[in-house]
Amino acid sequence: MRLPFGKNPSYSINYYSKMLIIILICIFLINCVVSVITISITRQQSIDYIENTFNLYLRDTQKRLNAIDHFMIWTVKNEPLIGDIEDAQGVDEFSTSLSNFRTRVNDFQYSTGKEYQFFLALKKENLFFNSSPIKINYSDYLKMKKTLMSETKTLNNYENIKTWQSLKLNKKFYLYHLIEYQNRVFICLVSVDDILSPLQDIKLGKNGSIIMEQDKYVFLSNSNPVHLLEKEEPGTLFNSHLFFDEEDTSLPFSLHVTVDHFGAFEKVILAQLTIITATIFISLILFLMLLYIKKKVISPVHAFSKNLADINNNNGIIDFETSSIKELEEANVQFRGLISEIKKLKVNIYEQEIEKNKIQMDFMKLQIKPHFYLNCLTTIYSMAQMKMYNEIIEMSSSTAKYFRYLFQTNQDFVKLEKELEHINDYLAIQKLVHGPAFLFERFIEPDIDQAKIPPLVIQTFIENTVRYSVSLDDEMSIFISIYHVNMNNNKFIKITIKDTGPGFPPDILDKLQNNIPLTNRKGNHIGINNVVQRLRLLYGGEFLINFSNDPDGGARIMLMIPYLMYEE
Repeated sequence: MRLPFGKNPSYSINYYSKMLIIILICIFLINCVVSVITISITRQQSIDYIENTFNLYLRDTQKRLNAIDHFMIWTVKNEPLIGDIEDAQGVDEFSTSLSNFRTRVNDFQYSTGKEYQFFLALKKENLFFNSSPIKINYSDYLKMKKTLMSETKTLNNYENIKTWQSLKLNKKFYLYHLIEYQNRVFICLVSVDDILSPLQDIKLGKNGSIIMEQDKYVFLSNSNPVHLLEKEEPGTLFNSHLFFDEEDTSLPFSLHVTVDHFGAFEKVILAQLTIITATIFISLILFLMLLYIKKKVISPVHAFSKNLADINNNNGIIDFETSSIKELEEANVQFRGLISEIKKLKVNIYEQEIEKNKIQMDFMKLQIKPHFYLNCLTTIYSMAQMKMYNEIIEMSSSTAKYFRYLFQTNQDFVKLEKELEHINDYLAIQKLVHGPAFLFERFIEPDIDQAKIPPLVIQTFIENTVRYSVSLDDEMSIFISIYHVNMNNNKFIKITIKDTGPGFPPDILDKLQNNIPLTNRKGNHIGINNVVQRLRLLYGGEFLINFSNDPDGGARIMLMIPYLMYEE
């Protein structure tokens, strides 16, 4: 026998609809958070990659410019090939000296790159010529020559070194470095586009740009990128502005880098936005479907359920036309007649079950009453034969109390206190019969004797123990404990009865543990069968009974019933 501890909960369709909406909202929010985090991580990785790449390139450019500075200083002061040009006599000698000098410069260009162009001017000889291959057109060459030589008209006996300066030729920006020493002027010219050319392969997005700045607010770029740079604010989700200051890089220029993350990582961002949009779209469709189902299905089902409840409660005429589902309307009409018939049937069955249970309980009580009554009369008769008058008085008094309780117990439950007093009267009778052949001990939890219990349940098990275990040869102990236990938020009375006798025979114990009736033609063990049947009728499945033998010997009976207080 098992106690029912809890059932699986059930919920309405409306509950599951709300749960589905909550799950969709959670999925949408999680998707949005994951997408934002993914975009943020991608954005930060892009920024880190660009910063590292630019810093690496700027360090390399710094080394190149430093190498050019050292080369130009040494060349303008110490290069003997320039002296050969100055001392050349005739066109052939001048041409040879110039060719040798250009070869020297070309050799140096292998370490810096061909984009760095070199020019040499001799003021005394009023000569200006290129020392490396020219990458600018002739008109720009003449304009550059005029601009630079206008600053070095006079002969100087000192060294004049200009830092890298900017120059604009035909809407194109250049940086130049000029070193003037006595009669010599050595110039290096490089296009801003050539300096920034290695950085053009970096993905900056459709609207990304690189702008060079010199002398603060002098931008070496056309007006459109500069206008966008001055207009946009840094730090947006899809745009970043990086600044590489010349003070930090030790270069003669600063760089402004605008990164268009949306353009650079358009596919990644579009994929995330597509997922978010799809989630919103699917959630919207499911929400509309739920609204439609609620209107067309759930609401009619609720109305149908309400109609059934009203019919079951005899609330009179029901409005069946409120349902929008024809089948439900027809079912309502059919259920009204069906439930009326079911009610009549339930009443008849209920009355029959009550009568049946009453007959069964009365029968079981009648089975119990004559059993002990005859034994007591036999014992008193034996005492009278042996002229044991004091024992007869005590036996008659105890027997009278015992049977007065027995015949007055017509209800299904009695107070546990009265049941324990009845057991004491029973044991007093048995001690007169058996003498000191057994000891009785008990533990009763305080205040638990006010609970209610079916009558004669404990007494039947005590009687069974005395009948089959007590003998005049060996002393035996009987122990009973009664206390409450809590299981799954329910309160139960736990009753344990054990003895030190021989215990249950194996065949009897096997039947008891497997709920097999013990009654035979001789009527043996009918008391235990009656107790189990009464418990089943009174409690249904909400009780537990267990039979076992202790390892040290003796029988043990454990009974658990609901803890209910007795009301007068």
